[in-house]
Amino acid sequence: MIKIDKIRKNQNVFFYILDYLWGGLAGLGVAFVLIAVWQETALHLGALLLPAPLAVFTKAGELLSQFTASEIHLTLYRALIGISISLILGILAGFIAGKFKTAMALLRPMITILLAMPPIIWIVLAIFWFSFGNPSVIFTIIAILTPLTFANAALGMASVNDSHLELFDAYQLGLYKKIRFVYLPHLSGYLLSAISLAVGSGIKVVFMAELLGANDGVGAKIATARTMLDSTEVLAYVVLAIAFVSLFEYLIIKPLEIAFMPWKR
Repeated sequence: MIKIDKIRKNQNVFFYILDYLWGGLAGLGVAFVLIAVWQETALHLGALLLPAPLAVFTKAGELLSQFTASEIHLTLYRALIGISISLILGILAGFIAGKFKTAMALLRPMITILLAMPPIIWIVLAIFWFSFGNPSVIFTIIAILTPLTFANAALGMASVNDSHLELFDAYQLGLYKKIRFVYLPHLSGYLLSAISLAVGSGIKVVFMAELLGANDGVGAKIATARTMLDSTEVLAYVVLAIAFVSLFEYLIIKPLEIAFMPWKR
């Protein structure tokens, strides 16, 4: 259904399929333009400074085929754990802070301090506290992402219309209907934005944390490639990261937007 001026309008299934596919085609169009610019720039700069797209994509395919040897699985594991914990902590704390002003007054200064901390500081502290390996990388992801997800959740909960809640209370419609017809439609956008931000930022953070605070994982592989001046392998890992985030957006976030926020289509 489409929601226009608070009224939902039934749509054919074909509409949703076309809407879904159109977003992917538009993204592919932009990607092809960027690849063309990349190819032209690579011809002028040379293979050392900027390898050609074909060489990078071929290397990315090799790394993906050697999934375990490339240690991609280890990076994805760390990212999954860190991002999941960050979303749970940030969203729960954000909902509480958005609902209760006292909680917001107590949590806001702490979140402000966490947001002001440079990411590199968290990596250094994590190495001091947890040494190299999984704990330091996962801690860094949680420390950096939790304040971001908190901000989205708190803003969404604080902006819920109190008059709508009072109306449901007046007619004694119950908590279930209040969640279904007030909280869920209103918070869907904020939650999906928080998830999308956490995944996109989490991949960057895990790469950086592994680069400086781990002896294994994709970040460590990038550090090794840097010392060998292998720019092709470095860009191949970057391409894989972009592909992962793009697939997550298209296969998970976009269908959820169509399902839970039809009025935005």
